[in-house]
Amino acid sequence: MIPINILDSKIIDEHYEGICKYFSPDKLIEINDWLSQYNLDFEKLIKAKPGELRSIKKRIKTGKSANWQSQIPELIKDTYSNFSKYSQNKYCGVNLIANLQIKVCPYCNRSFIHNFKKDEKIKRSSQTDHFFPKGSGKYPYLALSFFNLIPSCYSCNHAKGESKIDLSPYEISSADDVLTFGWKPKDAAFNYPKGNVEITPNVKPEYKEQMQSNVDVFGLKELYDHHDDIVKEMLLKGEIYSPDYIQSLVEQFPDLIENEEEALRIVTGNYTEDEDLGKRPLSKLTRDIARDVGFLKNKKA
Repeated sequence: MIPINILDSKIIDEHYEGICKYFSPDKLIEINDWLSQYNLDFEKLIKAKPGELRSIKKRIKTGKSANWQSQIPELIKDTYSNFSKYSQNKYCGVNLIANLQIKVCPYCNRSFIHNFKKDEKIKRSSQTDHFFPKGSGKYPYLALSFFNLIPSCYSCNHAKGESKIDLSPYEISSADDVLTFGWKPKDAAFNYPKGNVEITPNVKPEYKEQMQSNVDVFGLKELYDHHDDIVKEMLLKGEIYSPDYIQSLVEQFPDLIENEEEALRIVTGNYTEDEDLGKRPLSKLTRDIARDVGFLKNKKA
C-alpha cells in the first residue's frame, strides 16, 4: 500500500467548501441540527481524520438498530452521486483526484488512476472507494468525508466492495511501514538468477492484524504472482549492476543523468524514492527487489 500524503491542508478546506455548495442553506441547517445530537457539525464530519471517523461511526449507530428519525444520512449518501460526476462549475471528484496528485492506485500500486481530457470533458480513470462503506445500514453519513474517500482502481474498488479493511492509505507515512515485497524460488529447479520465482508480500509484525485484511481483501498475493517477470528482470540486473556502476553512470554522463536517483530510475525502469512511489505502477515491488538484490541501498538499514 502506498501512503496518501496531504502536502497542503488547504485541499481539505477546499473539499469542505465545495461539498457545502451541493446543499441549500436550509439543508445545511437540517444536517447540522441532526449532527448536533452527536456533538458534531457538518464541517467536523467532512474534515474528520481517519481516527476521528472511527470515533464518529461508533457514536452514530447503523443498521437495524439505528433510530435516525431523519433522512439526513441518506441525503448525504445520495449527494455523493452528484459529487462523483464531472462538473465544470462545481467542485467534484475530478478536483479531489487532481488535488491529491495521485497517479497510481494506493491500494495495489498496479494501475494508473489519473484524470484525462476527452471531448472537452475531464474523464477519470479512477474510482473512489469509501473506506467505511456508504451503503444503507453501513455509514451513509460518511459518504462525503474527505478522509473516507480513497482514489482507487476499478479492480481494488470492486474487490473491496463493502468488505472491511483495517488500514487506510491516509494512516501510513511510508510505503515501507506496513509491507515489503520479497521473493523465493518456486521449485527445486531454480538456478539463480534465472528460473521460476514466487513473490511474497511480507507484512510487518506490528501491522500484522491491520494490514493482513488489506492483503486478503485485495488479493495482493494473487495479483502480484502475475508480475514474477519483473522480479526475474531485477534479479538479472542485480547480477549486472552494482552501486559503484550506478554511480559511474552519473560521472560518465553528467549532461544526461543528473544524479544517482535518476540513474537508478533508468536502470530499474521505475521510481525508487519513497515520495515518488505513487507516480508509476509497481514501483514498490521494483524498489523492494532492487534493495534485496543489492544494487539499491536501503536507507533505513
